[in-house]
Amino acid sequence: MYWRPFCLFSLSLCLLLFSGCSDDTTEKMTDAGNVDKDSSFRLAPSFTLLNTELEEVSLSDYQGKVVMVDFWATWCKPCKEEIPRFIELYDEYQAQGFEMIGISTDDVEVRLKAIEVFFQELSKEGFDINYPILLADSDTIQSYQVPVLPSAYLINRNGEIVKVFSGAQESKAIYESELKKWL
Repeated sequence: MYWRPFCLFSLSLCLLLFSGCSDDTTEKMTDAGNVDKDSSFRLAPSFTLLNTELEEVSLSDYQGKVVMVDFWATWCKPCKEEIPRFIELYDEYQAQGFEMIGISTDDVEVRLKAIEVFFQELSKEGFDINYPILLADSDTIQSYQVPVLPSAYLINRNGEIVKVFSGAQESKAIYESELKKWL
């Protein structure tokens, strides 16, 4: 009985994630209509997830700040290409009230080890993650209606989603121009 819901969830998650993540860099969305879309300012769904140290972190911990929530996976090449942009954004704008949260959607069974290896690879390339990485659960993925990986949600100081970035963006400037509107 336990395995049936788990298998259904795993299958659903795989279909969702594999549909959006590709190693082919020509598949990056560049048309403004596809890259990011207005989210109609809906309230960001709350969550409490474990971080990589297995401590609970809640979205409410960041109340009153501008937050970017990035859904990603270690096996997703476009996700890996985007993380250095988020590291730079966090470095540049944290003092102005910007917070960055990465949410790993990797398989539960191998997640922590995969993330550790992923961090080591990024570090060798000169990038060290400087923001919290949380471990996704199915409820959070569903409540955010994650269309593809990577997907990033910009949340204003009132806790509303003001922009959804679906797919990898070509440059940090795409995020930065929207972020500056809300700081």
